[in-house]
Amino acid sequence: MKPYFLPLKKEYYLKFKEGTQNCEIRPAGHHGWNEKNIYAGRQLKLSCGYGNNDRHCRYIRTVIVGSSDFAFMGVPQWHIDAVESIYGKRDRWLVAYV
Repeated sequence: MKPYFLPLKKEYYLKFKEGTQNCEIRPAGHHGWNEKNIYAGRQLKLSCGYGNNDRHCRYIRTVIVGSSDFAFMGVPQWHIDAVESIYGKRDRWLVAYV
């Protein structure tokens, strides 16, 4: 299976690269971000935007699909605020831990 291509804003790409971010949160079903495509063991190709210059791969360790109660998942508040500012409030989220 090909790695799942995951373009990120530079700010969040750098957080992955530095090790301060260990999960990606997107609305469940958003542009292929669903349980069929995102599952434990699949490789994510993290990209700084859509360019070819800065990319690296990570494996998904765990996937959680749930409501917007991120506190029980151990997601830091800055990450929750960022996700909600990008996608707004949603009922179902898919969280992939790498």
